[in-house]
Amino acid sequence: MLDEKTMSEMKMAFPFARELGPSEDLLRNTAWLQQFEAGAVIMDQNQNCNGVVFVLSGTIKISKTSDEGREMTLYRIGRGETCILTVACLLGTGDVPFPVSACAEQDSTVIVIPVDTFRKLFFESPSVQKYIFASMSAKFYSVLGLLESVTFKRTSDRLMDFLITKTAGGTYPLYATHEAIASELGTAREVVSRLLKDMEGKGIVKLGRGKIQLLRP
Repeated sequence: MLDEKTMSEMKMAFPFARELGPSEDLLRNTAWLQQFEAGAVIMDQNQNCNGVVFVLSGTIKISKTSDEGREMTLYRIGRGETCILTVACLLGTGDVPFPVSACAEQDSTVIVIPVDTFRKLFFESPSVQKYIFASMSAKFYSVLGLLESVTFKRTSDRLMDFLITKTAGGTYPLYATHEAIASELGTAREVVSRLLKDMEGKGIVKLGRGKIQLLRP
């Protein structure tokens, strides 16, 4: 159950919550507030969905893990966003397992709307439908861009693009492990380590323990 303060905060983050009319009581009485510490696993791959997460604060990473254990980051969700893959599971036919994993990258506060409540709100509220379709469209293009990058660009080029973005063109150092970078790029840690070592030899980057400084973009 959501108290008045939480309901007010949800309306600020999610405008559709202001337009629910009589259905607002259903949301208020069935949803709940939940907090996750950074690093907490919110949903495991292939686990059945029991609700839809709406983020009030923090950042949640959505990723896919292969049978060999290689992880690839698909996208992130923050304040005012939800995981559209969860929604796709719930609006499909039957109970479809969650196809990816969700992990809190930062301390996060979310509102969880149970499955039955979400379905009722979606099918009865045009404002909820508009929000969900807009969210799906945005993340679809994000994932499409990721797919295009993985398919058509060399890993070395994607690594350089990543470093330029994360260091603001070399203005700030990047604090990240090679494994974390590999997850972002959808490749193996050994590949990232080899490419970074090659870049260091060419004077492009300076490597430290958990730290990368871009010297020459």
